[in-house]
Amino acid sequence: MALNRETIITLGNRLAPAAATFGRLRELLNDTDTEMEEIVQMIRLDPALTFHVVRMSNSVLFGLREQNDSLESAVGRVGFREIYRLVGLAATQQVCQGDLTAYGLKAIRLWENSVATAAAAEVLAARAGRDPGLAYTAGLLRTLGRVIIDGAVEGRVYPGEAEWPLIAEWEKTAAGVTAAEVTTLLLEHWRFPAELVESVRGHCDPLADAESNIGACVLNLACGVAARFGLDLPGETGNWIVSPAKLTLAGVSEADLEECAARARAHYVLLCASTV
Repeated sequence: MALNRETIITLGNRLAPAAATFGRLRELLNDTDTEMEEIVQMIRLDPALTFHVVRMSNSVLFGLREQNDSLESAVGRVGFREIYRLVGLAATQQVCQGDLTAYGLKAIRLWENSVATAAAAEVLAARAGRDPGLAYTAGLLRTLGRVIIDGAVEGRVYPGEAEWPLIAEWEKTAAGVTAAEVTTLLLEHWRFPAELVESVRGHCDPLADAESNIGACVLNLACGVAARFGLDLPGETGNWIVSPAKLTLAGVSEADLEECAARARAHYVLLCASTV
């Protein structure tokens, strides 16, 4: 089944309503006039998202002694920045509900990869002078397209890297689009910032375009960091090879990358703790 734009948007809206809320939430948080009630009302439109945010706000990450049982309290106690982080984690959990049989991929591995990539991207972006929040979001959502393709390829199964070293080529054959293309289309539809969209669009090969896509390069390196953690996804290994050109474009050195990887691992552990 070749996926067209209309089908992708329909499946995306059905699969991950919290992801769309995530995009709108950033717009609100970027407006200095936004009131807490506006944030609360937006999140409350999705009962499942509300449940996850309240539960996560009670995690050990925030060290709060009294349990919180309302969305208003959650937003007020952890702050806007952390609420944005929690909504992103909740949206990713919503996406990663079932195993991806076409990819031979467990749901937990997809989720772990998303969180690890987000953690690494946020740390690397800060070092590279980019927006850490955008990088974090790109890392969380970059694999959304795999979930859409998995439900649409009618029993076709990725045979592995021995036959298809780059999974994007198999996706193109099986679904007519790559996972990155699907994700990019959805992020555009959900009105995520153009810089974030372009990061996801070009992250598998950030040096392919004549124009410097620093965000894509940061995300590419972050994916490589997640792979170092042993949380790689099938068919992607060849995309994350570190080169001097990538380091130069991202504005980091080999030493920076090693330091960021260590910090990202600790950040990943904290993010995972917030979902317990």
